[in-house]
Amino acid sequence: MKKIYILVLLIGTSCMQSCLNNDFLEKYPLDQQTEETAFFSYENFQTYAWNFYSYLEADAGPTSLESGPVSTSIFDCYSDNGFYGSPNEENPWVWQTVTVPSTTDEWDVPYTRIRAINIMLDHIDESDLDEDEKKHWRSVGYFFKANEYYRLISFFGSAIWVENTLKDNDDDILYAKRMPRVELAQKVLDMLLYARDNIKAEGDGENTINGDVVLALISRFGLFEGTWEKYHSISEGTDYLQACFEASAELVMKHPTVHPNYDELFNSESLAGKDGILLYKNFLSDGKGHNMTRYVRTSSHYGEVCADAIAAYLCQDGKPIYTSNLFGGDKNTGDADVYTEFRNRDYRLYFNVCPPYKVNSPSATNVDFSLVTDTENPVDREYIDLMNNLCAGTSSTKTLPMLQWAGQILREIPHFRENAYGMGQGFMTSYGGYYVWKYYNTTTPVNSAGSLNSTDFPLFRMGEVMVNYAEAAFELGKFSQQIADATINVLRDRAHVAHMNVAQIDANFDPKRDQTVDPVLWEIRRERRVELMFEGFRNDDLRRWKKGEYMNKQQLGVYLNKADLEDERHRGDEADVADFKLQLDRAGNSGRIVFFADPVAVGKGWLEHYYLHPLPSNELLLNKNLEQNPGYPTTNADK
Repeated sequence: MKKIYILVLLIGTSCMQSCLNNDFLEKYPLDQQTEETAFFSYENFQTYAWNFYSYLEADAGPTSLESGPVSTSIFDCYSDNGFYGSPNEENPWVWQTVTVPSTTDEWDVPYTRIRAINIMLDHIDESDLDEDEKKHWRSVGYFFKANEYYRLISFFGSAIWVENTLKDNDDDILYAKRMPRVELAQKVLDMLLYARDNIKAEGDGENTINGDVVLALISRFGLFEGTWEKYHSISEGTDYLQACFEASAELVMKHPTVHPNYDELFNSESLAGKDGILLYKNFLSDGKGHNMTRYVRTSSHYGEVCADAIAAYLCQDGKPIYTSNLFGGDKNTGDADVYTEFRNRDYRLYFNVCPPYKVNSPSATNVDFSLVTDTENPVDREYIDLMNNLCAGTSSTKTLPMLQWAGQILREIPHFRENAYGMGQGFMTSYGGYYVWKYYNTTTPVNSAGSLNSTDFPLFRMGEVMVNYAEAAFELGKFSQQIADATINVLRDRAHVAHMNVAQIDANFDPKRDQTVDPVLWEIRRERRVELMFEGFRNDDLRRWKKGEYMNKQQLGVYLNKADLEDERHRGDEADVADFKLQLDRAGNSGRIVFFADPVAVGKGWLEHYYLHPLPSNELLLNKNLEQNPGYPTTNADK
């Protein structure tokens, strides 16, 4: 198979109880086959299993890009990387507004998928496959089943184990208790280890589940569960960390390099053949596409990055802004005008967050680039020139000035949502001043506002595996300069950042470090943060490290002087610094932009029971053996 076929299963989003109607199989596009005739030949299993690829989530969370992104997940909005930039929609975990849902896809959808997977698994032994083929398809089924239980464990801590396809009279399973976490996690690992040892090494063709993809999921799950069990005092997590370490090491040995252009991983028409891409999602194989590019080129995602995340990016000498001689701002506070703040930084910053610039265009519709790059101040075109250089000779289209979806020029960044500073142009705005543009490209026609964006999305890539490997190695006491060179420093070469020298990292390397975290581990976690930013990992990372308190802060935007906006360019004849429309984090005429209040100052913040999500109340009513996760009421009425 040359592409992953994204087939939409007409099965709805229902829980296990609603999956028991006898017409279930008729809802699958199996060339009119029935359960009795569908599972004999290799091709039968192959046709059926293509549907499972639609289960893989592009944002490492519950929501796929297939029908458009959910900003709060893929844009790390519920984390210390940023926030959801819409009034009255603060992070519910930090502001303690979480309620028990009556239903939730995070609980219901995995069971629907597990049922479909079990149908295939239950028919393997009676098929005409030879023994190796049976092992292969059992491995494929186990891979997808393990991934569904992994997500259930991540969200809810444990779940009901369903071994086989449920029948109407399987009340002992339908109304069972949840399997304890330690047992369920072991089952997930066992399935993945079986798949590792028995799947066809090459899978079923290009861009299908193969031995490398199984190892990548072992790497992901092993790190998650191992660190969760360690930091939540369940166990030392050694077995899972060792599984992650071994799987990651094998992959790094086989794939020691990564694709040289970071941006092309997320904005390419095809990821086929790119170094370090283990599995990707192709959105036009079914003619549907996605609308991620539209979201980014219209401000519709509302995903905001905060100053704390910007500060996480190292300077090009491999040092934090607080100690680097390349940082021209205040080394104590990190304050700097946005031009200074972005200067001499990790290239991943430039590809994830749009650098600042200004152009002197007479209107937003002027596309004469010989005019729009004419500036009065050389610093205004500094990053225009930089991005031109970074994109030269590549397929990356992240050149400046940015183009809105209708082809209009965005005349400057920062560009605020506050209309007073809009300069007569809409779209591609932010509340804090930093604009997330990781998925920006002009490959999609500029006049397209629909969901026909055709760029591929990486599902498993070596960038993630490498940071998994480094972290697992440290947790096992095995991290070394050799491992740093094979992982973090490979990524830093691509990011134009000096190598990590493990021996030089001491307690003073980053004065703003969480003092409860080892200095070397802090730098490993930093590398993970910036490599995977806006891919949906950060909330899971904070929860598994038991560091939800990192979100207990007022998230700030760019540093500016009021006079930067209260001028004729932005306000015309209305320019008046006394009438400044934004809020700053301090008194006076300069400071960082504020959007939400400080949660701790008003008695809010992350609560211990938020590390797990609440079970939906309808499931608790249907199954009296289910117990709500600690800290949550059984129903909202009990609150």
